Amino acid sequence: MQVRTNHVPLQAYMERIGKAPSATCPTCGEAPDTVHHFLLTCPTYSLHRAVHFAPLGFSGPTLSDLLNAKTSLRMLFSYVNATGRLRLAVGALIGPRSGYPDSDDDGGDA
Repeated sequence: MQVRTNHVPLQAYMERIGKAPSATCPTCGEAPDTVHHFLLTCPTYSLHRAVHFAPLGFSGPTLSDLLNAKTSLRMLFSYVNATGRLRLAVGALIGPRSGYPDSDDDGGDA
């Protein structure tokens, strides 16, 4: 999933490549369905943001925080999975695995 480059199966991208008739968000109808809109401003997902991005603080995350901070990856994946928005196109997202750089799991037995 190419979130940083906006090559994500959201309406704005799908319209740009000729696969959707409109860039408008299908869940709220209020704005173009971009990565920024989906992750940070779509009113449909405000509860999901409050739950999954709470550790990032009261003011909420910025797009840069979500896409670039190593500590945000699990929260980002949890949010995307909880919304179900991209499941048909990309399946469920799985966080970093043991042995990968920046993984919270050291691979040891619990």
